[in-house]
Amino acid sequence: MATSVGPLPFDEVAPAVEFALRAHDRFPTVPVLSGADHSLLAQAVAGLDGVEAVPPGLLRLSHPHSLAVPDEAAAAGSLLDRPCFTPLHSTFEALAAAGHDGPVRVPLTGPVTLALALRAAGVPSSRATAIAGPLVAARSVALLESLRSRLPGAVAVVVLDEPGLIGAMHPTFPLTRSGVRNLLDPVVDALDRSPAAGGVGGSRLLIGVHVPGRTDWETVLGSGVSLLSAPAHEALAGWADPIGRMLAAGGWVAWGAVPVDQPLGTGEELLWRRLAAVWAEFTALGVDPLLLRLRSMVSPADGLAHFGPTQAGRVIDLTTALSAKVRRQTVAARLSLGA
Repeated sequence: MATSVGPLPFDEVAPAVEFALRAHDRFPTVPVLSGADHSLLAQAVAGLDGVEAVPPGLLRLSHPHSLAVPDEAAAAGSLLDRPCFTPLHSTFEALAAAGHDGPVRVPLTGPVTLALALRAAGVPSSRATAIAGPLVAARSVALLESLRSRLPGAVAVVVLDEPGLIGAMHPTFPLTRSGVRNLLDPVVDALDRSPAAGGVGGSRLLIGVHVPGRTDWETVLGSGVSLLSAPAHEALAGWADPIGRMLAAGGWVAWGAVPVDQPLGTGEELLWRRLAAVWAEFTALGVDPLLLRLRSMVSPADGLAHFGPTQAGRVIDLTTALSAKVRRQTVAARLSLGA
């Protein structure tokens, strides 16, 4: 199945929602508008007094030492009434009107990225983590509940966007492994415990983390997430063991197999060969090749906000074509094994 990551090259709600629903009608992603005031970071701090998102993806504080305590942050996290959430509500309403009951991907800034952004803006590290955890946990549950209120039968795919986790293995990374887990675990637990987790018909929730680069995936997966979203790079094979265990337990990988930082080429064949090479590395390390195919999605490697609309459409077309090719290859593999 094809999906996408989130930010799009539109500054108005209607064309962004139309593009998102047309791009992947079976598995749409709630779009994020371009511009700092509608970014995922702006959504992350919506409702907090004294903080705002500014270009180029930074936070600016008016009162860094009086910023919210954890209880106030959690209260702010329950709010979805700011203008930056209009694309979310419009997407849910459009899907409800169409009778959609399949998966819906809902992105939000993850707690590690938010904590690091607060720290970069001048908030002391301990206070930044104390604010980010409750805020993201409350916001993620509010997003899930909003989806359930309009689309009770949908599969909710709540994905924490964590560019801040790039380079988490480097010795200079500002958080320890336990520090990362202390931020991720409460968000995963809050979503799992939410009455909205099940939806109609039982378990209808996937909790994911998207990192558009190299990171410590074992620590991320240890938090209990059920979806990994990352660029399809051979370096991922270094985490074949924990990723294989996640797949065997029913988890998924969204392979960012369509690049957003290099020429796209004229078709999906080269992209397929690259993805197949990555899968070959995983297979050589003991991951079941059929399970790998059956529990995989394909997507762009990251968001499309820096593209023009025509280029973004080209990325989506390649993602869809690659998804169809992967599906054909999977069917052929199952037939060859007598499945």
